[in-house]
Amino acid sequence: MDYPEDIAKAAEFLRSAVPKMVERQLPANPINYAIWYNYVAKHKPALCDTLDQMIENGESFTPEKCKQLFLNHIVNLDMEAQQATMGQLTQLTNQLIVQLTSSAEGTNAYDETLQDNIAKLENSTDIGEINELLTHVLSSTQAISAANKQFQQQINSASTEINQLKKQLQQAQNQAYVDTLTQLYNRHAFDEQLDQFLLNDAVAEKTCLILADLDHFKSFNDNYGHLIGDRVLQKMGEIITDNCPANCVGTRYGGEEFAIIVTNADTSAAIEIAEILRQRLRQLRVKVKNSEKVLDNISASFGVAQFEIGEGKMNLIDRADKALYDAKRQGRNRVVCWSQPLKDQPTSQAG
Repeated sequence: MDYPEDIAKAAEFLRSAVPKMVERQLPANPINYAIWYNYVAKHKPALCDTLDQMIENGESFTPEKCKQLFLNHIVNLDMEAQQATMGQLTQLTNQLIVQLTSSAEGTNAYDETLQDNIAKLENSTDIGEINELLTHVLSSTQAISAANKQFQQQINSASTEINQLKKQLQQAQNQAYVDTLTQLYNRHAFDEQLDQFLLNDAVAEKTCLILADLDHFKSFNDNYGHLIGDRVLQKMGEIITDNCPANCVGTRYGGEEFAIIVTNADTSAAIEIAEILRQRLRQLRVKVKNSEKVLDNISASFGVAQFEIGEGKMNLIDRADKALYDAKRQGRNRVVCWSQPLKDQPTSQAG
């Protein structure tokens, strides 16, 4: 769904949502934040009613309940929109089938009439009868021509409608899987993509994960406002889109953290990709609006890990996250790979 509020209003909702999560000892992860943001903004009446009832009954907000709330009241709305569009496509297809069947039946009837009249013409010598047969043939030809013209108009109209429905489906898919700020895939898409890659051992053993976290990102928001913070996030999304090869899937993992799934590659290839991203980010310059200030100290830390056969998805994410933590601990603005001994790891010094 769309969120029409401006930055000031969104910040107000944020200030209202966080205490409600803290009060219930809920971690401020994307799922919980989405639930309580929509609650305080009153975007989803059904969700608000459900939460009010749970609060009134003194129910606990377990991770399982929160996930179900998120699926039922946020994700499934996008799914319903897609299903409605698919229903329209199905109805349109059925209508075309009916029209096509009718047109085919009309053509067959015309063909039978034409063959019958040709046979009669071949056996007739009477001028009056021949004229009558020719008039009948002409009338039948005009009728089938009109029917075919009408059917062609229906096909053209259906083609326009189908194109419109395709656009609706694409928009619905973008809402469900694309982060609107960075135009990268979102966390939901990341989970689905990684699960898919790890289903096949041959693909999984050549899959690497890069986690990236913008350094000192909170200071951008604190010192220059959320507009600048959003601008930096947008630029990071562009850098990932423009510099990752075709075997990569770039996603916004959450907040100022990004994840890149690299297939058909080993750690050395993944490290090279991460290093290119690190260098491009160091070259980034962002001008602060209504001032002469230009931010030229933007950097990120990167953690790299390669999937090991037999481990679960969360183990791979955990190892990449630990490598990212090591990069932060070593001074930020560098790439650290989990798979090598710390003392031998190739690191990238501050640029």
